[in-house]
Amino acid sequence: MHPRMSPLQIMLLIQLEASPKYGYEMLKSIKQAFDGIWEPRTGTIYPALKSLEKRALVETMVRDGVDFYHITPEGRKLLMDIGSQQALNMRFSNKFIEILVDWMSPDLKKNIITNISAVAGDDMNLMGGVIHFFDDVEPELKLRFLKTIRENLAKRLKEIDDMITESEGK
Repeated sequence: MHPRMSPLQIMLLIQLEASPKYGYEMLKSIKQAFDGIWEPRTGTIYPALKSLEKRALVETMVRDGVDFYHITPEGRKLLMDIGSQQALNMRFSNKFIEILVDWMSPDLKKNIITNISAVAGDDMNLMGGVIHFFDDVEPELKLRFLKTIRENLAKRLKEIDDMITESEGK
């Protein structure tokens, strides 16, 4: 595995797995996918692409005066190995959040939970270390938040049950 891959670099490689693309095309795809939550700029995309190129994970082809990037065999190999790296990243992120929550004062926890309650109904995975936000939180706030999580989990479980039923039928 190559040292340190940023989330942006992983997204770029995954886009290039399907077909060669030019930088602005990938930038637009990322902006559209994040739907206003994150808006990377060309000054972020192109250095990430150049870094991937220096690592021989992508190559540049010029077509009609436009730089098109395509994934190399080494880049494809890295993507095939990405699952183990992502599992490690998820474990790190989960542990990082657990540690932060353990170190937080009750007032800081309350402030954070109050602020993120606005998005608690969004379709997010709020499990893992986040569940520890409820230590030292007022029961009413905790209950309201947990009920929202339960509703989202019920939706996910229904989807999983439907997928299992579909898979067993094939």
